[in-house]
Amino acid sequence: MILDRLYIFTPNDGQILKEYPFNKKGVNIILGEKREANNETNGVGKSTMVDCLSFLLGKTIPDYYQNNGDLLEKNIYIALKVSLKDTTHFLARSFNDPQKGFVLENSEMLSMDVSEWKKVSLKSYKNYVENLILTEKRENITFAGLREYIIRDEKTGFNDILLPNRNGLKQYILLNYLFTLPYQTESEIKKLRDIIEKMNNEIKIIESMSVNITDLKVREEEVISQIDELDKAIEEAKTVTHFQNSTENYTLVKKELNDIQNKIFEYEHIKNQYQKNIENLKGKVDEIKQLEDVEQFYNDLVGFFPNDVRENYKKVKEFYDFMVDSRGNYFNDKIISLDSKLKKFYSEKEVLERELEETSKIFKSEKYIEDISLIMDKKRNKEVELAEIKVRINDYNKKNEIVENINEIQHKVLRINSLQYDEFLSFNDTKKKLQTLFNVLVDVTYKQHGFLDFEYDNRISYRSNSTTGRVRISCSIPDERSHGRLHMKINMFDLTWFLHRVLNNSDINFLIHDGSYSNPDPYVKGVLLKYLDNKLKENSIGQYFVTLNKTELLEADLEFFEDEGMVVAKLDRLNDDKNRLFGFRF
Repeated sequence: MILDRLYIFTPNDGQILKEYPFNKKGVNIILGEKREANNETNGVGKSTMVDCLSFLLGKTIPDYYQNNGDLLEKNIYIALKVSLKDTTHFLARSFNDPQKGFVLENSEMLSMDVSEWKKVSLKSYKNYVENLILTEKRENITFAGLREYIIRDEKTGFNDILLPNRNGLKQYILLNYLFTLPYQTESEIKKLRDIIEKMNNEIKIIESMSVNITDLKVREEEVISQIDELDKAIEEAKTVTHFQNSTENYTLVKKELNDIQNKIFEYEHIKNQYQKNIENLKGKVDEIKQLEDVEQFYNDLVGFFPNDVRENYKKVKEFYDFMVDSRGNYFNDKIISLDSKLKKFYSEKEVLERELEETSKIFKSEKYIEDISLIMDKKRNKEVELAEIKVRINDYNKKNEIVENINEIQHKVLRINSLQYDEFLSFNDTKKKLQTLFNVLVDVTYKQHGFLDFEYDNRISYRSNSTTGRVRISCSIPDERSHGRLHMKINMFDLTWFLHRVLNNSDINFLIHDGSYSNPDPYVKGVLLKYLDNKLKENSIGQYFVTLNKTELLEADLEFFEDEGMVVAKLDRLNDDKNRLFGFRF
């Protein structure tokens, strides 16, 4: 996509206040001038022009612009004409309506009649812009994420090749993508590592139950043996018949009733155990929620909330929320199923009890029934105890299943890491081309050699701060401790991926640097910019935008840039502020 032209207009009176055409290939210099000694170049609109390009490419408009009375009163619109292959589109934003975007598709002319534009939500607008810029969809890659590297901010963008206060994993994904290197491996391994961490937390919970599996299994065998003894006693009681008539029928009914009752006891116990599990999980969540005041505690005590405490609290809460959702639902489903079965058993029990009552009436002695009932009661108690033991053993055995699952995932991590490392090695030619591009830029600028390297982290680790699978980027030039050299290093770092993508006709053919040339030596600025302009025009693709002050350049270089049409905007405080970006001061 090519950035063709920037407009500033007011639809109320249909007036274009300012229009800035851009070079469709080569360098575009946004120049701040001062023609008198007491004039300043700061505040004339160089950075504001870069801001406007960012807003038009989907960045949220900050309050500074949204609440500015001059912009709101004049109802200022900004618009960007862009070209994509054989089509032309217009993108627009309004400071009075910052949560919306405006799109004019397949139009060669700017329309100042807002009704002719398609007004869309900011989310839809961002998606539209992204589809124009990124023609190839990639997982974990969005233009919103890339924008801060493609449009470097003068305030924080030039302290290091990485941006401050950003997630390291996300930054390397984006930079590896820009350099056309493998970028998915670390995120794939991290997903598996997160699963392993959750499983290890489950093991910790099981181990916290203080279960002695050996004692449980010994007790299980003892209870089974005791139940067998009781069964034998019941069988003997059946054979010592005091009565000749109806004994067999009574025994069969009683046995069937006992079986039903045993199932009822067992299912009721399991149901209660599931209910306790749900209550325990909810109790843990309630305990975790009591820690919600910890952030205020830290703020009151030390003035900030440590990131590691925040992450630990967040992870623990996420884990128990996950357990309530997943295991809680699982237990509820089991309780519903048990209730259905219990309803059927209770109905059968009622029928058998009536039948048993009729059968027992013919006996002339109650001693036989009392003997059997006593033994049956003992057996029921033992069966309840056995059911509880089996439930606890089953819970403990889940630990072994979890460990086995962890082992499988760890094997998967090893396999992915090995395959991706081999893939990284296959990009050796790409690495060499990138290193050559960087060294050419350093040589053109300083007549010295720089260092740009890409290293795959194949060290296997399952710690939360592990970077297994990350393609690390190292970059340095001689004497970079000075601000001028540091800024120039970052310029050349960005220009390396930019030129590489231009030469390979990949997505993203523009790069914008705001304020990065304020500190470097005036001589090297002109040398680098001339080389870039020639290189981009030679390949007939690529736009490089920079903000510069007139006094930061050698006079000969400034004259050359103006003669070659590389200066696309001259901004100053003269002519009643009409030479500012918007044509007025705000």
